[in-house]
Amino acid sequence: MNTLATLPLVEPVTTPVIYRLAHEADGPAIGRLFAASDYGDLGVDWHRADVANGWLVADQEGEIIGAIQLGAGQPYGFIGDCVVHPSLRARDAAGQGQPNKPGLVMLTLFALALRALRETGTQVVLGVAHRPGMKRLLRRYGGVALGPRELFA
Repeated sequence: MNTLATLPLVEPVTTPVIYRLAHEADGPAIGRLFAASDYGDLGVDWHRADVANGWLVADQEGEIIGAIQLGAGQPYGFIGDCVVHPSLRARDAAGQGQPNKPGLVMLTLFALALRALRETGTQVVLGVAHRPGMKRLLRRYGGVALGPRELFA
């Protein structure tokens, strides 16, 4: 049973966060977010990446603090990488960031991406999740494990 002392804390968001589709010029900012989060991007040149058609971002006062890749289609859609600034990860009672636990911004990005895909007619959303917490989150939104698979790049 969780008590208030054991519930993960989320760093408070002090100014409004705007969730929007990425603009073409947001590529470098998303790349900086990957670097700040120590999240591998397979050497992508973010200055050449046109992210306007396929990314949803969390924008706080002009700074990209979170991003999730999505591809709408019928009958299948796709959710790719989701990256959030380390300062916005879920926190433990001591205030330490917990990289394997999503905070409010990440949860909101996933919820909005799933809703957007559903509204465009996507019947099945494909994606990759390897962390237990993320698997539970996706199951909560109707995700189904497909078993072990090969990842290629």
